[in-house]
Amino acid sequence: MSKIKADPLALNAIIRAVLKGANTTPEDFKRATLVDSFSMIYHKFPSWAEPAPGDFSILGMLENMHTLHFPNDIGRPPIQVDDFSFLASCKKLKRLDVARTSFTDCSILLQLPPLSYVRLPEKGQLTHLEALERLPKQTKVSFLNPPAPTPPPAVTPPPRKKPEGSETVKAIVEEIKKRTATDCYRLTVRPGVTPGLTDSKFGGLPYWDPAMPYPVDGAGKKLVLLAQINFDQLQVDEPLPQGGLLQFFIGDDCFGLDCPGGHRVVYHAEINPSVTAEQLRPLRIPTQAETEIFPLANSMAVTMEKTAGYMGPADERFDALFAQVFRAITGQALEPGMHYWNTLAGGDYDYLYDQLSTDGHHLLGYPYFTQEDPRNGLYETLLFQMDSDDDILWGDCGVGNFFIDLEKLKQRDFSDVFYTWDCC
Repeated sequence: MSKIKADPLALNAIIRAVLKGANTTPEDFKRATLVDSFSMIYHKFPSWAEPAPGDFSILGMLENMHTLHFPNDIGRPPIQVDDFSFLASCKKLKRLDVARTSFTDCSILLQLPPLSYVRLPEKGQLTHLEALERLPKQTKVSFLNPPAPTPPPAVTPPPRKKPEGSETVKAIVEEIKKRTATDCYRLTVRPGVTPGLTDSKFGGLPYWDPAMPYPVDGAGKKLVLLAQINFDQLQVDEPLPQGGLLQFFIGDDCFGLDCPGGHRVVYHAEINPSVTAEQLRPLRIPTQAETEIFPLANSMAVTMEKTAGYMGPADERFDALFAQVFRAITGQALEPGMHYWNTLAGGDYDYLYDQLSTDGHHLLGYPYFTQEDPRNGLYETLLFQMDSDDDILWGDCGVGNFFIDLEKLKQRDFSDVFYTWDCC
């Protein structure tokens, strides 16, 4: 039997994908579904292979490969691949990233019917660009952007002027704050920090006990980590857990909203520090990187700050509260059919919204919605809210929320959590 020629990077990626190390043989190739680790070279080749720099044709032997991601970090030189014709044999390939390689011929992509996402080099490097117009409509195509020109010095805009309300609305707002003040834990993304397996984060590979069944939706499809909070790292007060790890999972179909079992909240009372990402590879846990549409594009480390939360206008209980406070402050009852939004003048309306804002990412506090509060008097406690921002997008700038009954939160019972998201 002749030996299989392979670039050392290609061989290494396969060996890491099938999880059998030096014992890997061609019979194991069917185990390789996600191929994305080209970072380490095995200097000693197995007996059935021989080095052939630039020859990546061995990847075409992976009959079950659905994702192929070549490294695309900016600090690494592009990978030289002599011939990409092997892609025609990858009939199950759904996601492909060749942005920082020598890839040129776009026509070969037409031979990959399941392809849903492809990232390509700069357009100037490519040929047969017209083939991209013939790809299925569901195939998302992106390109490696050339280095951006140095921007001109930033001009700091003047600070936004805060709305100024009347003395009456100021008194109303202060009374609402007094009546509704509660602990709230604001979550902030930590730019430039790569989160670890057990760190508090949005997205990424979740911590998981390999002996436990991984959460799936009603169709048996594995859910994706939206967020995890490590209470061993971030200290909070009751009713939140005093330790352990709290995780929020959703599906990638309509963000898990329309699928039975499309969300799950999991609490690990104890974290096993010996669990590694390598141990989790056999579980084939999906992340936001493998999903076609998800609120997150990247994994982000987060930190937390305790603050005070106040009920805002999005809460279904706010209208009744406003009527009570309005009467207490002014001595007048609202006329039938009058609400906070048609009682306050423009400046007072803006002041109330500014002072009682409930947007952003946080645990506890009060919720924000772009439409209506869907709870109908149930699930009084906001467990977790993730908002849209520069790195997060719920549909058209929406927001996602998880609610729970307070007593169940105190009991650490997360089996009945109400999940919703909406957008403009």
